[in-house]
Amino acid sequence: MRAVKAVELGVVAGLALTRTAVRAVTGTLGRPEPAVLADPVPGAARTVIADDGVTLHAEILPAGILPADKRGAATAPVTVVLCHGYALSSASWCFQTAELARHARVVTWDQRGHGRSQRGPAAHATVDQLGRDLRAVLEQTTPDGPVVLAGHSMGGMTIMALAEQYPDLFGPRVVAVALLATSAEPVLGDLGLPRPGMRVLHRLAPWVLAALHRAGPRVGALRELTGALVARHAFASDVPPHVADFLAGMIEATPLDVLADFFPQFRVHDKVAALAALHRVDCLVLAGAEDAVTPPAHSEAIAGAVPGAELVVLPAAGHAFPMEYPDQVNDRIVALLRHHARSRPAGPGPAPA
Repeated sequence: MRAVKAVELGVVAGLALTRTAVRAVTGTLGRPEPAVLADPVPGAARTVIADDGVTLHAEILPAGILPADKRGAATAPVTVVLCHGYALSSASWCFQTAELARHARVVTWDQRGHGRSQRGPAAHATVDQLGRDLRAVLEQTTPDGPVVLAGHSMGGMTIMALAEQYPDLFGPRVVAVALLATSAEPVLGDLGLPRPGMRVLHRLAPWVLAALHRAGPRVGALRELTGALVARHAFASDVPPHVADFLAGMIEATPLDVLADFFPQFRVHDKVAALAALHRVDCLVLAGAEDAVTPPAHSEAIAGAVPGAELVVLPAAGHAFPMEYPDQVNDRIVALLRHHARSRPAGPGPAPA
């Protein structure tokens, strides 16, 4: 009875918060319909097999996909691998792929349980496993040639896990890293709550999410409203309604049990020691000045631990600033690519897809 009451209280609190969020994002109390952004850039689909047998969906944007004046050659001097954040999918990079493909070969992939990738065992829903998944993505989509890794939020944590487990990759294979709205330390955020409240939320959220998942369709409305709540905290400036709807649609599409599996990872996340591997590569650290999930202090700590790292704090930017300020993000990553091209001798590119 006590457990049921706890769920009921969580539902009531969630509804109270998310009704405000829906008004802020959509101007209504209805469900934000997932939007289809104009002119999506297609890629060649590839199935990647993780070390535990889980199948991961990846896409490669090589020569011939874009018009001749916009394509990145299959033998481009570098491959950019994009790692998305928690509750999102590779589609969250939709504003980056076309521009980056003008300068490099581009690989996107869905983290396990997200997008079109298989969930896998709940016990394997760890940042360390995501690091091993990224290693499998590299081996099976880009077996040779230099690589630039870019990770947003949990995607940045994935890169740090790779650096901790396979530090020898950084320098010889991974030549540059872009870490966006992420942290090397535990993440509590604030979301408008005091720190003690966030600690309670982090402890209760996995249990509540799992309970809601078991409840099934009866709490479908809550699931949709929760997506709108997160979308509200994603942006610190006005974005077009279709962008907010698109983000909410990705969140809504992520199963609640997957959210419950991964959520505890953020409270115990610690990859500070892994940053030592980044000393050998070019490193760009991007933060949103108004990010309530991973405040700029997290990015400042990363940049302070990596000699020569470039730190950029985007003003009036929230946690999802790759969708909020895509041009600024694109400019910074392209500049990282160009810096690599100037500072490294030419060599063989990656094998064609």
